Amino acid sequence: MSNDILISAQHLSKRYWLYRRYRHRLMQFVFGGLLKRNYAEPFWALKDVSFELRRGQTLGVIGVNGSGKSTLLQILAGTLQPTEGSLQVNGRLTALLELGTGFHPEFTGRENVYLSGATIGIPEREMKKRFDEIVDFAGIGQFIDQPVKMYSSGMYVRLAFSIATSVDPEVLIVDEALAVGDAGFVLKCMDRMQKLREKGAAIVLVSHDVQTVRSFCSEAMWLNQGTPQAYGGPLEVTSEYVQYLWGAAQKIVDARNADNQPDMQSKGLVRWGSGEFVVDEVDVSSDTPGAQGVFEHGDQMMVRITARALEDIDTAQVGFGIALRNTKGLDIINFTTLDQGIHIPPLAAGQRIDLQCRFGNILSAGHYALVINIEDRSKGAPVYFDYIENAKIIQVVSSQSIFSAVLPPAEISYSIVN
Repeated sequence: MSNDILISAQHLSKRYWLYRRYRHRLMQFVFGGLLKRNYAEPFWALKDVSFELRRGQTLGVIGVNGSGKSTLLQILAGTLQPTEGSLQVNGRLTALLELGTGFHPEFTGRENVYLSGATIGIPEREMKKRFDEIVDFAGIGQFIDQPVKMYSSGMYVRLAFSIATSVDPEVLIVDEALAVGDAGFVLKCMDRMQKLREKGAAIVLVSHDVQTVRSFCSEAMWLNQGTPQAYGGPLEVTSEYVQYLWGAAQKIVDARNADNQPDMQSKGLVRWGSGEFVVDEVDVSSDTPGAQGVFEHGDQMMVRITARALEDIDTAQVGFGIALRNTKGLDIINFTTLDQGIHIPPLAAGQRIDLQCRFGNILSAGHYALVINIEDRSKGAPVYFDYIENAKIIQVVSSQSIFSAVLPPAEISYSIVN
């Protein structure tokens, strides 16, 4: 295996045997070999997973609960052996798996620091040099000398993450444990993982947060029932995953809108929603004559939306959302009519609405995807009638250097005081 490839997984599979009744397990033990009969049914928790991860790359693994994500991570971490396939890991590996693994509950935090170091082959004298840094990053203070069974879930994951990332791993495996951390600590963790990646570490990250996978990972894999459904760029894979989650609603939108498909043919278009109120047409233009998908920074941009009620809409808590999203999946410009104080009145089935939104193009140069949605907030959390990702793909150009995601107009003044 090339030194540049830190993880090479080929056709990894994990099979378990399931018994419908307890007596079947006993019968298998007593008679299985004699009668050459299998009283169990095979269950594949993971089936035929292959990928390679190079230095500096980050793989985000997504999927619903029970899709095989944790099984894959346990195989990568070496705590579980695959039934089929091969795995090669080149370099020091540390893993932060589900909460509750890796520490001895009766040992203090201090003792678990040295135990964790010994587990991955780091001698005690080396861990002593790193100890103060580990405790400082974890931020658990005097609790370092208390048994970890007394720790809260947040304290536990703070110490576990601090240990796993302070020993200069070349391969880092992170399960969903970070979900229990507070926002400030999660930001610290993401910053540390970014620094490890810049040093050449390969990271495998399991997350239910699509936005995290889009913004942080260079590769993505979607698992469903143990089988890879998609592998590739984070934006494309997560879009397929979101569309899958809303598969039933997607069929409703397609069926109801079949007689008047909107003029939206963007690459990677993803659409879902309940379908009572749908977008028919979307157009983006600017002050620059003849602009065809290319817009100058500083221009006035116009988004025009035509939508149609397929059923009676009897609430005034309905609005439109408009966003421009970068290639990492981050919404750089995002606003809604409801937040602007504009409420769409109740509509009868068949009625249409034309909406125009004008705003200054403060985006830096690059490519952006237009996201459109129609939402209902009458029940508190938004419910989407229609949600369209990548409705249009646009390019922004600029004659000046911009070193941020956006550059809004600003008035600057100064005075000199003697």
